[in-house]
Amino acid sequence: MVDAYRFNLTAFADEISPDLSTQIAALKRLGISGLDLRSVNGVNVLDLNQEELQRVLDACSEAGIVVQCIGSPVNKIPYSVMAQGTERDRLHRAIKAARYLNTKRIRLFSPEVPEDQHDELAPKIIEWMADQKRLAEEYGIVLIHENDARYWGAYPQNAKRLFEAIGDVHFRAAFDFANTVLIGFRPLDDWFPWILPHLDTLHIKDATGGKVVPAGQGDGQIEDTLRFLIEQGWQGPLTLEPHLQAAGQFGGFSGEQLFETAVNALRDVLSRAGGQG
Repeated sequence: MVDAYRFNLTAFADEISPDLSTQIAALKRLGISGLDLRSVNGVNVLDLNQEELQRVLDACSEAGIVVQCIGSPVNKIPYSVMAQGTERDRLHRAIKAARYLNTKRIRLFSPEVPEDQHDELAPKIIEWMADQKRLAEEYGIVLIHENDARYWGAYPQNAKRLFEAIGDVHFRAAFDFANTVLIGFRPLDDWFPWILPHLDTLHIKDATGGKVVPAGQGDGQIEDTLRFLIEQGWQGPLTLEPHLQAAGQFGGFSGEQLFETAVNALRDVLSRAGGQG
């Protein structure tokens, strides 16, 4: 094994506990170097005030952990013309948090669209996302689009159209294995290799039979995908988002014990694929 295939592991640490000190202690114990900030004490990152953000920054700095990404819920709504301005304002709040916490990454989504209107509304969704990308460019931010649930960009044909239209250094992909399995797709069959030039981050959870499971225990082709990415020399972050105890629209929870199970499962898969983390 060579150092070139070592990956940085990060995590949505609110999967461990709502409490920030518990989150950070577990990340340190498990050797995870980055925190993807989604919520603290049950408060979403977009609603944290400056004092609360400062506490996050201080605690992470003291522990030697970086805030890898702002795990925002921007665009996790049904599509409507009226909502576009509201979500742009929410993205602006996420940008302020990102700049305060010294990260350039913001995770977001694309709006939900009725399945029979995917093609009809595609130009409007792409322009919606392009407008947000222009805001990110203004502030030097990288938007990473996650293929979550049944939102428009969760479908590979839609995501491909989106990235072909606006993908660049300010608009990249956070690919989630379980999310695509849960709506009937497979990574190596439906996403790779076309997504590779746009791929910033992998979100690590697996799924089978409609249930989320640890990495390598489902139908997400995680080991084979990691092996392919190692062969291609890709070295983005692997972000744990296990959802092993609960999953909801705006987040998930595993608890410290199941989170550790998820970390160990990922490291086992990585080892078999020829990498380490």
